[in-house]
Amino acid sequence: MIDRAHNLIGAERPDTLSLAELFTAEGSAVFGFLLARCGNRATAQDLMTETFMQAGDRFRQGRGNEVTPAWLRTVARRRLIDHWRREARSQRRFARLRAERQPVAPPPDADDSVDRALASLSSRQRAVLTLRYLDDYSITEVAEALDLSYKAAESLLARAKRSFADAYRREMHEEGVADA
Repeated sequence: MIDRAHNLIGAERPDTLSLAELFTAEGSAVFGFLLARCGNRATAQDLMTETFMQAGDRFRQGRGNEVTPAWLRTVARRRLIDHWRREARSQRRFARLRAERQPVAPPPDADDSVDRALASLSSRQRAVLTLRYLDDYSITEVAEALDLSYKAAESLLARAKRSFADAYRREMHEEGVADA
């Protein structure tokens, strides 16, 4: 397959090679390259998509002849490095936010159902709810802290609120509290 790809994409490549043909020839190699380095299928697929989107940009600019297997791997590697940097920034932000946050002791008669409902949510949902309602961050600040766009932060917050409400209702139902 690699020989075929080199023949299709190399210097003697016909100008009529489409992005779809390039993807067919090199897609699995780029995916394997990324998967071997990040170990996560979903991340590798996302990064491969970004890589081929950049290749598509080259084709639209009339520079498709520059797209070679080596070029694809270079772009994929750079996308992976950018991903690792974003992850590191996100981890540093969470660590800084955890350090800044003062632990709040619940009152002696506090209901554990809220804690159990929160614990049932994903870490991202807990983070967005905590930042917004306990730490009183604006949506803009939440988006920055979680490395999201404003719209993505709004959407995550809405889903988190629905998930929390459902989880809390389940907790109340299990405790036998009616119409909570």
